[in-house]
Amino acid sequence: MKKEKKDEMPNVIDAELIVLGSILIDKTALDRIASDFSINLFYDAKNRIIAGAILNLYRENKPIDLLTLFNKIKELDKQDEVGGISFISSLTNHISSASNIEFHIRILQQEALRRNLIEIGTIASSKSLDPSQDVFELFNQTQNNLDDALKKVINYEIKNVGSIHDSILLKSIEMLQTGSKSGVVTGLRLLDNVTNGWQNSDLIILAGRPSMGKTAAAISMCIHPSLEKNEPIAIFSLEMSNEQLVSRMQSYLSGVNVSKIVKKQLSMNEIDEIAKKAIGLKNAPLFIDDTPNISLLDLKGKARKLKKESGIKLIVVDYLQLMRSGVKASSREQEIAEISRGLKGLAKELNIPIIALSQLSRGVEMRGDKKPMLQDLRESGQIEQDADMVLFCYRPEYYGIDTYEVGNQSFDANGLFMLIIAKHRNGELGEIPLTFIHEQTKLTNHEFGQQPPIANQEENRIFVQQNNATEYSNASNETPKSSLLANTGFDTEDIFKSDDNDETPF
Repeated sequence: MKKEKKDEMPNVIDAELIVLGSILIDKTALDRIASDFSINLFYDAKNRIIAGAILNLYRENKPIDLLTLFNKIKELDKQDEVGGISFISSLTNHISSASNIEFHIRILQQEALRRNLIEIGTIASSKSLDPSQDVFELFNQTQNNLDDALKKVINYEIKNVGSIHDSILLKSIEMLQTGSKSGVVTGLRLLDNVTNGWQNSDLIILAGRPSMGKTAAAISMCIHPSLEKNEPIAIFSLEMSNEQLVSRMQSYLSGVNVSKIVKKQLSMNEIDEIAKKAIGLKNAPLFIDDTPNISLLDLKGKARKLKKESGIKLIVVDYLQLMRSGVKASSREQEIAEISRGLKGLAKELNIPIIALSQLSRGVEMRGDKKPMLQDLRESGQIEQDADMVLFCYRPEYYGIDTYEVGNQSFDANGLFMLIIAKHRNGELGEIPLTFIHEQTKLTNHEFGQQPPIANQEENRIFVQQNNATEYSNASNETPKSSLLANTGFDTEDIFKSDDNDETPF
């Protein structure tokens, strides 16, 4: 293959021509490399224009051949720049098969990454010689540039709408036949029924004031999927050490007071109890990183490595305000906004849910009932914007409240933990009652008599779900509603409240 001249940046023009020609002779070729195909891979200006036109046709779900490709280039008024129809026709002259297109696209990725590294290294080298430069800031910026360089080469998968349509239906049939949830389940029944498990690519913000049980809630949401479902989970703990976190898990599983475990004040019986009941922790696919003050870039790197090597299904970050963005920001608010955007981007890139714990401002304490609201998210409105779900941790007992009322339902506040769904991009809002066991810092399902309610905050109603119900579906669906709301006395029409913050145009 023809390599670059010495005075040029790294490139293999022959491989560029082979990839473009293969797409023109084989209509399935682009489908095979869609996740890797990008105009950033092409060095030659003509080839970049042609690659861009091919991508436009693919996104529009239109056939790709000599005629459609040339017409698309004419639409862009770039026909002269690529050498007209004669050059486009020549792309297929010496290609008989597209069987090796994956090999050739890999070559283009390597050469493109070389070009990016040379550019970044040149800039970093030049600035490193300048004594006025802050070397730590330069180091962070170079890391950020390297991160972006990889994104320019490794593209998100491109699919046409037909394949996505089929995939959704096939997945729905599988869920229907197996009775399983589509996301990562927590073992907290009412929460799982509302969310159908944490959904891939979602950023979930779990927020609350100090001592509201954020970390306890997060740990409780990790135990079931990791130990019972064997799903790998990564926890980035910026506040607690890995030993403190595991002590909480031991307490959760054994029932032994967490304070005694942390202080190592255990009797032999308690040690035996922990050894027996928490034995699942020995082989649990749980990964804990307790690096303090971790930067967004470091977290991304470690998360990608865990995804590649261990196939993690969920990430928990405890907590967001203790992270660093790794880039210079004019204010803490801007830095938090950068971290929030970065976590949402990471969730989408790895296609897994990320739960990020967050502190709330003191404005909550100024309110009579002390109940948190979206405006209380600390330091950045960007958090609310980026989040697919915002959940608030609220313990009425902590504020001396004896009875907690929502709508026409009263709860004994002793041990009550209300999980308030304040934003849900793809579902309902409401309040979910759970039980908080303080000695074990443990969150469990709330025990009801005959019917466990879900309190809907927006409409001030209580929606009742039967104990044996396995699905939580919108009342506007055609699914039979009797299995969910039978004998409740409520009108089954228009009882679920959608998230007003939902930006989807449907």
